Amino acid sequence: MTSPNLQRRYRKALGYSLGISAVAGAIYGAVITYILAHGEPHELLEDIVRGTLRGIFTGLMIGGLIGWFEIFQVNTGRARLRSLPFLSLVLIKGAYYAVVIVGSIWLGGQLFRIEGDPGTGFNRTTIITVTFALIFSMIFSFMMEVSLLLGPGVLSNMLRGRYHHPRRENRLFVFFDMRGSTAIAERIGDLAFHRLLNRFFSDLTEPVLSWRGVVHKYVGDEMIVTWPLDDGRDASGAFAAVAEAHARLDSLRDDYLRDFGVAPQFRAVLHAGEVVTGEMGEVKREIVLLGDTINTTARIEQLAKSLPEHATIASAEAIAAAPPSGVAAAPLGQFSLPGKSAAITLYAVS
Repeated sequence: MTSPNLQRRYRKALGYSLGISAVAGAIYGAVITYILAHGEPHELLEDIVRGTLRGIFTGLMIGGLIGWFEIFQVNTGRARLRSLPFLSLVLIKGAYYAVVIVGSIWLGGQLFRIEGDPGTGFNRTTIITVTFALIFSMIFSFMMEVSLLLGPGVLSNMLRGRYHHPRRENRLFVFFDMRGSTAIAERIGDLAFHRLLNRFFSDLTEPVLSWRGVVHKYVGDEMIVTWPLDDGRDASGAFAAVAEAHARLDSLRDDYLRDFGVAPQFRAVLHAGEVVTGEMGEVKREIVLLGDTINTTARIEQLAKSLPEHATIASAEAIAAAPPSGVAAAPLGQFSLPGKSAAITLYAVS
């Protein structure tokens, strides 16, 4: 069951898809009608209006159906299509795109006829329109795939050059670590463990995205998530995301037991502080986060393994950066970490 927060984000993304498609359709409809018009000047304005309306209608149809398909059928949670081999997914998407584009253009031509334009048949206008719509849709699909590959928000930051030069930022981090992963891998085998880990990360991602977190990277059986603190974002959602992730895994316990014979759980560690963020690499470029905050979070995560009765542990810095609401934070005391001169105060969050 998709969380209400994430449903709102999906609907917002679909709204963007509809808006962009409608604007692109309107511009294209007006321009192509003007270029291909052969009527008298007094008829030109009427034709352009109808061409614009046809473009808006066609754009809304294409953008809505393809946006719905990409957001809700391909890229949502455990969507079955996402589990298909890449070539199969491409073929299915290509066939769906073709049907949607041709059908939308045909229907638009039927509803908004332009005098002297046989826009509902196989003619020059139709060929140009189908080509434009197909290119526009493929660009949309490509951007979706690249965004998934890099992570939410990373593509836009790269395009804007936000991290082309390193910059200091304050962030809250959450390390999600699967409990007993070594024993689980030994019990079910490497191939099954890979499938388990992939599903585990997928099920944790939905609560994270629901509360506006950003998945930074996967390290072995750990998922590192971050909330920027400098842009006014409410990072207290980090605690809500952790609680929702625990609840989600509990609700899926029977599914895991049926498919893998084990029901994974995790421990979460939260810490906050300053990091240096910037692009790194030449052949494979990514946005890298460096600094003492990352190292400290990793050391707290190692320490947390000696505190097995606590599923969620937060530092005083995390509590101060994003005061949690609706949860209890009990002080555990001060702890010395390897390589750190000052002790750090930790809390058990429940």
